[in-house]
Amino acid sequence: MINFVENGPFTLYESSVIAIDSVVTLENLDTTKPHCFIGVQFFSDSDGLIPAVPTIGTVFIQVKTLNTQVFEDPPANIIEASAITTVSWAANTVSVRATPSGVDVATYYKVVVTCNET
Repeated sequence: MINFVENGPFTLYESSVIAIDSVVTLENLDTTKPHCFIGVQFFSDSDGLIPAVPTIGTVFIQVKTLNTQVFEDPPANIIEASAITTVSWAANTVSVRATPSGVDVATYYKVVVTCNET
């Protein structure tokens, strides 16, 4: 399931909270807002109420744009689970995919994407 909120200059997309061994794909992003950011939130419960702080692992990010229509790596494509950061790119993005690997402590996670006009 994907939740999204349109707020004028940006649109926010949020995946459901899912098991850490699952891939998240968010599709049908607003391609008119080409400046995109992705973050990951980790949890120890399936409701997403208890935050978890992993000490190892990564989340591999790929994007599909209007230009290629295949998943490709954005310039920065890895989020370290122990040092959460936001990955960004500039492209008319159709969808994003997040694939966790080797993440400890957390048993669930969700993906949050925002796309801006500028």
